[in-house]
Amino acid sequence: MSIASHIPVLHAGGETVVLAEDDALIVRRPHEQMHIPLKAISRVRAEGQSVTIELTAAPTTDKAHVHQVWDVVDSAAAGAFADAVNAALPGPSEETEGVDGADLVWGERLYQPSYRNWLRGMKRGALVATLVVVVSCVLVGLAGDPVALVFIVPFGFFGILVLSFGAFLAYAPVEERYLRKHGVRTTAVRLRDQPGRYAYTDPGGLVRTVRHSVPAWSIEAAYDPRDPGRVVPLRSRGRRLREAVLVSFVLGVGLLFAGGAVAAVVGAFLGQFDDMA
Repeated sequence: MSIASHIPVLHAGGETVVLAEDDALIVRRPHEQMHIPLKAISRVRAEGQSVTIELTAAPTTDKAHVHQVWDVVDSAAAGAFADAVNAALPGPSEETEGVDGADLVWGERLYQPSYRNWLRGMKRGALVATLVVVVSCVLVGLAGDPVALVFIVPFGFFGILVLSFGAFLAYAPVEERYLRKHGVRTTAVRLRDQPGRYAYTDPGGLVRTVRHSVPAWSIEAAYDPRDPGRVVPLRSRGRRLREAVLVSFVLGVGLLFAGGAVAAVVGAFLGQFDDMA
């Protein structure tokens, strides 16, 4: 029987589940999965509704890497989970002595949640705007103003396309601004065999990567402390300013076309009211 067989399943916020499988802990989130062997764990601590999985440290360092599980559903369950894992730990041996537990941890990331949510919001916004334009065309058509339709259709749909493109361009600066304010800064080092990709180590000792288009031996990046795989390279102020100008210009053009469509709709109905008067 596996020594991990009596460890209860732990449920936490963000649909996080921690379970024991094949003498290892699996920290499973909707977008990624971490595999932590029990022999890589020094101890597990429960602190209220959070659980800290502390890894073994190499003799050359005093700092132990940790994996944090936030917003556990029940503090009692957190304590029971920590006690069960600590009781199941194999303890020190010749095989694990002097080994950094972080070297035994590996993970797999499926997608970037913040990017997926941004795209989902863009699609919903574009769908709502398209429905508004279609309804406006129907109402203006019933009002008998074909001239207004000539402006509403191209201005409305082109405005939606341009605004969607502007929203797409805005993701990177908005994400960087958020992580500059709320994230943790770290140094990422260039990978020799992967141009444009840089590696950094998260608090749990897992080596992650981030892309950057400007060649350098190392870059500064910022990641979310609750999701270290959510990371952006920190760019210079000049580059951020140029990108902000571009995004503002694209959104401004989109709003100009959308405003033209709105003006055509308003003009059509005002003309209808004048005729009735």
